Amino acid sequence: MWTCPDLHARLTVTPGFLLLMAGLLYLDEGAGLLPWALLACAVHELGHLAACAAHGGRVERLTLSAVGAELRFSYRHALSYSGENLVLLAGPAANLLLAVPAYLSGFRVLAVFSVWIGAFNLLPIPPLDGGALADNLLAERWGDGPAPQAVLTAVSGILAGLLAGVGAIAAAVYGNVTLLLTAFWLLWGIVRPGRRGRMH
Repeated sequence: MWTCPDLHARLTVTPGFLLLMAGLLYLDEGAGLLPWALLACAVHELGHLAACAAHGGRVERLTLSAVGAELRFSYRHALSYSGENLVLLAGPAANLLLAVPAYLSGFRVLAVFSVWIGAFNLLPIPPLDGGALADNLLAERWGDGPAPQAVLTAVSGILAGLLAGVGAIAAAVYGNVTLLLTAFWLLWGIVRPGRRGRMH
């Protein structure tokens, strides 16, 4: 693991992230899709950063791992549920704002990746933006007790299980294990301790 404590925001790059990038570069050889996907991911994170800064916050930690980027924010004053929800929605919103001009300009691959990343992150499954958003909405309505958490866990588990099923079919028919691995990562995000972290 490589850590750079001298940065204003602590940056950690795990070996898993480096392996992921190496694997994606190998698979992408000749296709040229990876740069567009990385650009769409970067715009997503910039949306979160812009909303965080607008609420007087800063990035406390950025971790790049095999399952994506995990941003931890800190604020001078605690955010309300609505404030945190705006920060959560800013990433998918940035993707949609990118998709429209990208499509109209003929960059269809970028537009598709942008819509896909924005929509995928809205799934109500921790640790995605949609999971954190659902967590906030349930807590705002019924409090931060075990009942709302049980509801979110059940819904998230069902959705992740369905994704795993579709991913298994895709792996068997097309030999593509991307969705299956993503579903397993989401299942881990549901059961792991301290799951309120935001990962994108």
